[in-house]
Amino acid sequence: MSDKLPKHGDLIITADNYISIGNRQSQIGNDRGALAAYDRAVRQAPGYARAYNYRGSFRYAKLRDIQGALVDFDSAVRCDPDYAIAYANRGLLKYQQLGDIPGALADLNLSIVLNPRDASVYNTRGLIKYAELGDIEYALTDFDLAIEIDPNFAAAYNCRGLLKNVKLMDIAGALADYDRAISLDPNLSEAYYNRGTLKHRELGDPVGALADYDRAIDLDPHLASAYFVRSLLKRDFLNDLLGAANDYERAIVLDPKIMEDR
Repeated sequence: MSDKLPKHGDLIITADNYISIGNRQSQIGNDRGALAAYDRAVRQAPGYARAYNYRGSFRYAKLRDIQGALVDFDSAVRCDPDYAIAYANRGLLKYQQLGDIPGALADLNLSIVLNPRDASVYNTRGLIKYAELGDIEYALTDFDLAIEIDPNFAAAYNCRGLLKNVKLMDIAGALADYDRAISLDPNLSEAYYNRGTLKHRELGDPVGALADYDRAIDLDPHLASAYFVRSLLKRDFLNDLLGAANDYERAIVLDPKIMEDR
């Protein structure tokens, strides 16, 4: 089936053109225009897996339309059963939004079989093995593979650092990974938060921990856990009781259930 539509005489607008238009509109914050462009790409080429994948990714990341995104990813792999990135995207959605761990792993495993050089898929699979299955050895292997494939993948260093810190008690290795993550992506709030907790709890460096917590909150003002641990730091190490109370109140506002996980 053709993915081309004649417009204005000899001008041809393809499904890929509409995808590019959707990407540009998404980048400038025109969600309505982006969705319209992706819809046009799908109507233009209803058997084109890439069109469904891009629309699904947009629905998931920007619109938080979980069911719509899932339908699109399903359509993408139905149109092209060898389309690795669509399996990866569907696996991420199943993990993050549906809590379907077996389904997520099945999709991620198949994505890796189809494309063994996508570092992000190993990183996601490593997170599942670490956080959901408690499979520390295999999670570490996945993080190592992600970094081997892409040595500039900041998120993978952050994830590996967390595993080393919490599960392996490799404090020096964890700190090195957090430092590397931050050097690669100075806007990665989670890495500052994680490094701050290491300095706070393991290294006894309250000044360094405070600087990292401050930076994490500057980057992500909605990171409730950062306010919470900063309140503890101010109370227990810095004798800043008013600041501690303010941070605690802010953490509760952002996440009323934060104490349930402590």
